[in-house]
Amino acid sequence: MPQKRPKQKDVNDFIKKGSTEPTETENRSTENSTTNVSLRIPTDLLQSIDALVAARRPSPSRHQWLLEALWEKVEREKDSE
Repeated sequence: MPQKRPKQKDVNDFIKKGSTEPTETENRSTENSTTNVSLRIPTDLLQSIDALVAARRPSPSRHQWLLEALWEKVEREKDSE
């Protein structure tokens, strides 16, 4: 049975209702927030990374492997300061 089309007034009321503004807590950055980054990686390096990823059991995603590598590098740099 086809769905009944909503009345235009109901649609307009729904749109006008909108959503609430973010609270202060929602606006704050958290440690778990993320930012998308594009990387240009040489093909041979990426192939080496993929081989290392495939060799691990259980095999992490390439994304997870790269995050682990980045965190290890950050920690080494902090320790050398």
